[in-house]
Amino acid sequence: MSEEINWPSKNYAWFFTTLLLITYTVSFIDRAMINLLIDPIRGDLKLSDIQMGQILGPGFMISYILFSLPVGRMVDKFNRIAVLIGGIILWSIATAAHGFSSDYYSLFVSRAGVGAGEAAVTPASWSIIADLFRPEDRAFPMSFYLMGPYIGQGLALLFGGLVIQLYTDPIVFLGFTLQPWQMIFILIAIPGFILSLGLAFLTDPIRKGVINKEKQHEESFVDVIKYIRNKFSAYFTLMIAASFIVVLLYTFQAWVPTYISRIHGWDLSRVGYLFGIVTLVSGSIGVLSGPVVEKFLERRNIKNSTHSVFLISSSAVSVIPAITFLFVTEQFVLPGMFIISFFITLPMACFASGLQKMTPQNYRGSVSGLYVFIMNIVGLSLGPTVVPFFTSVIFENDMSINIALSNTFLIFGPLSFLIFFLGRKSLNKELQSLH
Repeated sequence: MSEEINWPSKNYAWFFTTLLLITYTVSFIDRAMINLLIDPIRGDLKLSDIQMGQILGPGFMISYILFSLPVGRMVDKFNRIAVLIGGIILWSIATAAHGFSSDYYSLFVSRAGVGAGEAAVTPASWSIIADLFRPEDRAFPMSFYLMGPYIGQGLALLFGGLVIQLYTDPIVFLGFTLQPWQMIFILIAIPGFILSLGLAFLTDPIRKGVINKEKQHEESFVDVIKYIRNKFSAYFTLMIAASFIVVLLYTFQAWVPTYISRIHGWDLSRVGYLFGIVTLVSGSIGVLSGPVVEKFLERRNIKNSTHSVFLISSSAVSVIPAITFLFVTEQFVLPGMFIISFFITLPMACFASGLQKMTPQNYRGSVSGLYVFIMNIVGLSLGPTVVPFFTSVIFENDMSINIALSNTFLIFGPLSFLIFFLGRKSLNKELQSLH
């Protein structure tokens, strides 16, 4: 099928993908900055670990998942760039609103605004990338795009650490007296508005790989669900097992900066600089390595290479982090976090490219929205909240964060591996299709 279709030039495809990478990076800077600022926010607003967990998790998740399905359907029906720009403007306004938050409720609402806006990023971007590259060439561009969260997380920590170091006293801005953490949120909101202007000059790519083309505009989300139901085992295996890896990803991003600060005694500016670099480099290497490992296994005539990447990652995160959080010393904490981050991010591009292989174009926005819905109703509801559940409810000790992190990985890593292993036959069958 791909030979009968006029695909964009490689230069244009990569230019467009780079802009989508920048979009994803900016979204994660705005989403992840709060992870570095947990203790300053908690101190100024008099919040507990449980309340911060609610803001980090449900505060973002509820709006994110509520908007992900309708936005995904909008991606299938309307101009994808317009949908994406609308999301960018919404989350940028909400990010700036963080800077004017004065209590738990205002911060929770601001966080929810970020979630609503960012629900547009994954469905629109994945659908666009699938129309820029042939099916057999999508894995590496997808992995390139999926560096966004790790670049964004790293830059958030680096920039946040710099501002914390430069500004230690309250700042007067537009008549408001703001703490340094509040000023950070106002500053990081600016790039989103600039980015939305740049994207307005691009054209939505021609859609390819459409089934039931004559009925495309008449189809509803019910038709998408019927398609998924016919291939339920494969979609269940990929989405649920992947969601448990995402739980560990969000746990890692949300609580490791605080873990390093509490257990190893680092100040937040040092955590921001050094852990920010580790996150940026290890996450990017991990997500780029997934397709490389996949191709390597294919060249060695190993069947089901994509699924093998899933098993490698889920087995590694079942063992390595649990040991590392309990026993690593300050001297080796950054190498330990590098290894954990690498194995968490290793399968992310293969999750995305695999989902595109399994799904026709006119359902990709909806299926990507469903993926976002499941990843975040599971990942964001559990990732930021399981650790404070252990520290505040089970152990009743903030300094037990290392044990809490270890237990979290021991729960969700093996669950992911088990689901991938049991669902291997149906998943591998669908991964052979090339929509």
